[in-house]
Amino acid sequence: MPTVESQLLSEPVESLDLSDFCVVTADTPVRAVIARMRAVQQNCAIVVGQGTQVVGILTDRDVLKKVVTAPESWDAPVAQVMTAAPDTVTPESQTGAALRMMDEGHYRNVPVVSAQGVLRGNLTHFSILKFLTE
Repeated sequence: MPTVESQLLSEPVESLDLSDFCVVTADTPVRAVIARMRAVQQNCAIVVGQGTQVVGILTDRDVLKKVVTAPESWDAPVAQVMTAAPDTVTPESQTGAALRMMDEGHYRNVPVVSAQGVLRGNLTHFSILKFLTE
């Protein structure tokens, strides 16, 4: 009989709850992105370009490292301070491989994108914990 751990590691990412995320466009001012993150109580914003193609991510860590000490960046487009071209996974990716990537990269959020690069969700540690508790 498979263990919960082995079941989780072999599950496709799309089996997890990927619905907790904040999306903004690359031209949104940093100030507005941070306000949106606070309003929806998220620690990151996934940045999209044309359509829903993921072009970057702005995390609370980025805000602390790049924005807090640079007041001039508050009114700049988020594209200037985001982490561009973040690592992503597909809905079909095995959760075990995604977890390894998160651990190795010290990521708390990984955008989930289709083969065409279209945003499908956000993989977080909370989505993994939720899977384990259900």
